[in-house]
Amino acid sequence: MIYPSILDRTYQEYYPFVEETAKRVKETLINFCEQKGYAFTSRIKSIESLAEKIETGRFKKWSDLDDLFACTVIIPTLSHEEEVREFCKKTFQIIRTVKRGQNKKAPDIFRFDSTRIYAKLKQIDDTPQIDRLNIYKIVFEIQIKSAFEHAWLVSTHDIVYKNSEIDWKRLRLASQIKATVEQLDTLILAFEQTSMVIEDNDYSEIKIKRHLATEIKKLFDNRKIPDELQPKDMNRFCDNLYRLMISAQKEEKDLKNIMKQIKTEIESTKINTIPLSISLFQYFLAILVSKQIIEPPTQNYYCHITEEFSSLYPSIQTNINSIFLYSDEP
Repeated sequence: MIYPSILDRTYQEYYPFVEETAKRVKETLINFCEQKGYAFTSRIKSIESLAEKIETGRFKKWSDLDDLFACTVIIPTLSHEEEVREFCKKTFQIIRTVKRGQNKKAPDIFRFDSTRIYAKLKQIDDTPQIDRLNIYKIVFEIQIKSAFEHAWLVSTHDIVYKNSEIDWKRLRLASQIKATVEQLDTLILAFEQTSMVIEDNDYSEIKIKRHLATEIKKLFDNRKIPDELQPKDMNRFCDNLYRLMISAQKEEKDLKNIMKQIKTEIESTKINTIPLSISLFQYFLAILVSKQIIEPPTQNYYCHITEEFSSLYPSIQTNINSIFLYSDEP
């Protein structure tokens, strides 16, 4: 691609400042995203893309170009967007924000509509910046997209918009997919309400896991188990407990009664004697084995036996081939 020499000179003049701005913004936002579990992407606009943007005729002067550096924060659902906007508001000097749905859009139109924040770096002090060029004068763009939106963009952008062939069918299909993305985001926002209209199913495994979760929650609510042992994910905990008992050849119809035995044992134990050096799952495993409800080793199941577990329950013997190993060495 051929572009004017004045563009090349101006781009090269600005590039070091854009690069330093990008470095600082990335360091800040990547740290934020890692803490929150969000994904992050970024780019410095290439000179070719910049030439094409200028040739749209939408910009009056160089300083109107507001995405020499742009980045995207990818959130799990749209309900997380406000948190990102508030962080940006506290961290950067906001020039303007174009919120999702702010631009007028016909109900039968489906196109890019993510929230965009245009900002500058905040100065550490109030010293006036008299130089024409400095990092505090570079405007950058922060887009906030849902995971579905990001997937749509990376999946369709190159095959539709960077294709040499202009094809109505391709554009139509991309719009149809975008409509599906918007519907998915809407369903996630209204997940609890929407799930209520789904017809229930008498699936025994789910019913048992729900029972396990209910009974374990009661133990915590009634202060029978220390809060420190609360599992990070109750669904995963019940999945694991269910798998342990099924691996031990227990019938589904017996699992409620087994949970009752576990509950009885815990309720008869003083809360201050329940060990905090092992996980809740290990504690349940100890009860199941000590009460001879299950007998390891079980087929294709590897127990998480640690030094702390063994010191607390030395009578529980396990085969080396049936425990999880932290080393490949025997």
